[in-house]
Amino acid sequence: MIKTHKIKYDTSAYPFRPLIKEILGENSLENLHEVKKYERYTEPTDQATMWHKTYYDKFETEFYPLYKTFIEEFVKPQYIHLEGVPVFDLDIYNEIIYQKIPTFRVHQVDNLGVGEWHRDRDYNHGVDEINLWLPFTDAYGTNTIWMESEEGKEDFKGYDVNYGEILVFSGPNLLHGNQTNIEKDSRCSIDFRIVHPDNFKTSEEGSVTANVKFKVGGYFEKI
Repeated sequence: MIKTHKIKYDTSAYPFRPLIKEILGENSLENLHEVKKYERYTEPTDQATMWHKTYYDKFETEFYPLYKTFIEEFVKPQYIHLEGVPVFDLDIYNEIIYQKIPTFRVHQVDNLGVGEWHRDRDYNHGVDEINLWLPFTDAYGTNTIWMESEEGKEDFKGYDVNYGEILVFSGPNLLHGNQTNIEKDSRCSIDFRIVHPDNFKTSEEGSVTANVKFKVGGYFEKI
């Protein structure tokens, strides 16, 4: 199981924050709670804001080109090796499987970002998937992701992650969620999964929100 860690990327090369502001039509992502306040999210409603609808409606034409470039140029070279071991037969291993549409999150002040604490395997995800979590606002205190350090320990702590950083963790196996946001800022982020082709298991089970099948050409793509 991969150890939880952070990596940095170049925000000038991959300018996600200005792009998502343009897509949503918002000047300040930290102040989304001042634009429209939603009742406390539950598992069925944490993907139901007006910003989620805009993001998913515009994803293919406006967000996907940069995201795909980011996967190919930045993510793939770092995680193409199986369990960190360099593999030299590139004809076989020069591929990575990734979640095609990253999950969009808005963690408003006085609200949650996700409706319940969970391990991703509870929602049919494979245990070898690796989660990458990218905030577009600085995430800290009670507006960030909280997670146990090892499976079953339930010693939850929040991870401070700035814009330009990625939190990498084993989402299928570590219990994670969030606290009620009592900070002054809302948090806006995406998260997605990658998996090495050797560890990928096609499933006819679907995602909870959209019921998209867990297979390449469905929930996942290969690059």
